[in-house]
Amino acid sequence: MTKQVVLIVVTVAVLLAGCGPAPEPTGAPSATPAPPTETARPTDIPTMSPTAAPTATPTAVPPTAAPTLTPTTLPPTVTPAPTSTALPRTAVPTMVPVAVETQTRPQDGMVMVCVPAGEFLMGSAARASGANANEKPQHTVYLDTFWIDRTEVTVAQFRAFVQSSGYQTSAEKQGWAYAWVESAKEWQKVNGADWQHPFGPGSSAEEDHPVVQVSWVDAMAYCEWAGGSLPTEAQWEKAARGTDGRTYPWGNVFDGTWLNYCDARCESGDRDFDDGYRYTAPVGSYPAGISPYGALDMAGNVWEWTADRYDEDYYADSPAQNPAGPESGQYRVLRGGSWNHDRSGMRAAYRLEGSPGDRVDNFGYRCALQAGD
Repeated sequence: MTKQVVLIVVTVAVLLAGCGPAPEPTGAPSATPAPPTETARPTDIPTMSPTAAPTATPTAVPPTAAPTLTPTTLPPTVTPAPTSTALPRTAVPTMVPVAVETQTRPQDGMVMVCVPAGEFLMGSAARASGANANEKPQHTVYLDTFWIDRTEVTVAQFRAFVQSSGYQTSAEKQGWAYAWVESAKEWQKVNGADWQHPFGPGSSAEEDHPVVQVSWVDAMAYCEWAGGSLPTEAQWEKAARGTDGRTYPWGNVFDGTWLNYCDARCESGDRDFDDGYRYTAPVGSYPAGISPYGALDMAGNVWEWTADRYDEDYYADSPAQNPAGPESGQYRVLRGGSWNHDRSGMRAAYRLEGSPGDRVDNFGYRCALQAGD
């Protein structure tokens, strides 16, 4: 297991507990999960409107190549000038610089970052502008040490998984997925849409972009093959925002050039910013948007599946230590926003629910690993 310690000058939390030796994940593929009950819920799909499906030819990236990221070149944290936003600037983040510990997962070459044990503020404060009811009450949660992928899983990495295990995704088994249909100006079931053809036949998935059109079942199967699991909702949020309740991974002031979201390139999008991409961006394209623990793309690019079932009132009774979500529920939680959502969805506390069988052209994931597993 390759490990490295990289000093990243970012605004991060005091290291409460060391990550210690990286656990050795098992590389054995798990049994293919039983297919979920498919629930067609097009009204749950984000409704920001793309204008056309991309047709770019995939780049030639080896299936096992790790994302090309250079943490030593990441810029220091800066405080951008306030922009025109309905979300108020709250207290200045209080974290201090620490060393970010990483390891490389042998199964797929993914770089993982360590999130040390300790408490953090989860959810949104009672008077937070723009916050939804399902983000409240804000509460203190303690998590044990864990590791999480530095970026979203890429198409190239997912291809390595498929070639190794022979896995078929939910979309491939059933022959369709949700994709934006330009002529209809809405998301529809598109025959032939899958992880290799995210917008349907004629479209191509680029190797260094996050894999999409993967259901919760698909994401879980991949993470088990890689030796871990999907992160819990609490793990995802701590990795995204640290311990001080900041609004975004980088702080409390929005900057649309530090992430991929529905900006000037998006139909009916935010004209204040241009992030450089219309649809998905290659993973790690926005180093300035780095999270307190060195994770990238935790705001925007694609929605990310988490392990937890969804309950809009869960925070009222959530355990104070290592919460794992409700014991029952029809839907699962997605986090992080995507290339077609407005800035409100980029907040680290934002919660979205989806059926486990849903696969959409802006749904992806990253994996996590509990220290000691």
